[in-house]
Amino acid sequence: MVDSTDVSDALDQLRRTGGRVTHQRRLVLQALVDAQPHPSAEDVAEHVAAVAPDVHMSTVYRTLNTLTELGVISHVHLDHGRSVYHFTDDVRPHLVCGRCGRVDHVDAETFATVRHAIESATGFRLDRGHFAWSANCPACQADVG
Repeated sequence: MVDSTDVSDALDQLRRTGGRVTHQRRLVLQALVDAQPHPSAEDVAEHVAAVAPDVHMSTVYRTLNTLTELGVISHVHLDHGRSVYHFTDDVRPHLVCGRCGRVDHVDAETFATVRHAIESATGFRLDRGHFAWSANCPACQADVG
């Protein structure tokens, strides 16, 4: 789980990459922490609007894009183009249930095992990805029988 130290670390990373620390960027970074675990741009904008109603949605989107370009945050596409944002130090691949939309993570050890098996079998090397892996969560599997 992320906390306020992530905002401080992200601001330090922003400075190191040549980015300016602005009021809007602070608000967006704090919203990323507050809207965990898998905030969309709309979730971030909603959190920002709650504390700064004068910040427009387009400013939130531009800020998210800038923070992504600077390597402070990244996003993952879930089902049908929906994106969620997280700090770049969270390297766990995402799983998304195709039935209910639940999102979870693959732990590092499991991912390393899968990555190795796929590389051995095909020569392809998986990265954690810009896209979530589609799956069915345990609850939906039980519903199907």
